[in-house]
Amino acid sequence: MARKKEIDACIRQAVDFLATQQLPSGEFVTYRARDAAMTVEVSADSSVFPTALIGHSLQFIPQAAPMLDRAADFLLAAMERGGIWRYWTKQHEHHHVIPPDMDDIVCISALLRDLNRPIPDNIPLILANRNRDGLFYTWFFPRLSTWQHPTLWSILLCESNLRPSRSMFWRINESGKNDVDCVVNANLLFYLGQRRETEPVIDWLIEIIDQGQEACCDKWHLNRFTFYYMLSRCFAAGVTRLEAAREEIIGRIEQATHPDGSIGTTILETALAVCALHNFNVTTNNLSKAVDAICNAQQIDGSWPRHVMYYGGPAKYWGWGSEALTTAYCLEAIR
Repeated sequence: MARKKEIDACIRQAVDFLATQQLPSGEFVTYRARDAAMTVEVSADSSVFPTALIGHSLQFIPQAAPMLDRAADFLLAAMERGGIWRYWTKQHEHHHVIPPDMDDIVCISALLRDLNRPIPDNIPLILANRNRDGLFYTWFFPRLSTWQHPTLWSILLCESNLRPSRSMFWRINESGKNDVDCVVNANLLFYLGQRRETEPVIDWLIEIIDQGQEACCDKWHLNRFTFYYMLSRCFAAGVTRLEAAREEIIGRIEQATHPDGSIGTTILETALAVCALHNFNVTTNNLSKAVDAICNAQQIDGSWPRHVMYYGGPAKYWGWGSEALTTAYCLEAIR
């Protein structure tokens, strides 16, 4: 009983902190920095993606319902024609430089679906953005496969690299028009579920675990615990074929567990790992110790320390994260 009271107190303090990190628009504050601990060249960076990630975690916290509603309003306001999104918000100076991308579209769409917020049917547009192997491209760009979808073609026509700003984007970033990334495909699987069109994705994700490539299969999410987390939520959502990877992932998480209960090298990794174990229906003493480690790391203001969640490419020149994002995952882990 005492432990439950302590966890409940952690949750209350964290929810109070998150309320201070939500802007009037509904967006949660996010930062960009040059180092993993987010102490060098730190600046606020307005984006839809972190709010979508935070929103998913807040679904497990009843006390956070008002914040979740405002987050959904923010994401709907950021939606573009056809039910698509791009990383930076409309207020960001580089909004029109970056193309629409799969990660934002599927993560936001899944959250709004779960919250019963209607959006246009964007699944045909998503299914048109695949390569010959049946894997999904990260970036939305005019391709031969989009000709059969006039709506998508009209949306993407202005995204052509004939525009000087878009040409600059492809030249100066580590992005490629034909990028295919594992965490992005896992997030797509979470949105679309186990169906005929996602069978190649499931095969690939299982193969990545079998070959031990989870730390290097994605340009942006350069952390194996992120991959474990995203796969686990697909499993929890009914993608039963991921049972083939479940035991291996659980074993690798257990191997990364320290005597104090923490997992990996940061509290963010600990939270992601604990969430994955929850999603895989694991209940062990190690899990209880990990929850204790998370609670013990909570800061006096109710937050947990910020750490980079994802990068702008393998060179890790810029990374993004925030106390709000870490705190949301910690909340999901200890709930």
